[in-house]
Amino acid sequence: MRRRAVNRLRALDDWLLSAEGWARVEEVLGELNEAVAAGSNDAIDKSLAGLQAMESANRARTLPGARKTPIPADRREQRNVLVGRLTLDLNGPDGPRDQRGTHPATD
Repeated sequence: MRRRAVNRLRALDDWLLSAEGWARVEEVLGELNEAVAAGSNDAIDKSLAGLQAMESANRARTLPGARKTPIPADRREQRNVLVGRLTLDLNGPDGPRDQRGTHPATD
């Protein structure tokens, strides 16, 4: 589930949405952040469903209407923080890392 969330979040780089669409993405990312903090797979799944529903809007980017833009810097940062948290959860505690995030040298 968390790996699927990371993949879906990384795909946001390819999306073109209106300002309203990006505002909705902000809401969904906030919900997903809360779900991850709570450790609720059901809530994570529900948030991912919200992103999946928005993906159809991304695919309709050729339709006339509001101007569509790539992911704004503040959404990108919000997404990156969330991907970082999810990635740490995926790596788990079995891989000790030093302050740089790399495995320490073995003796």
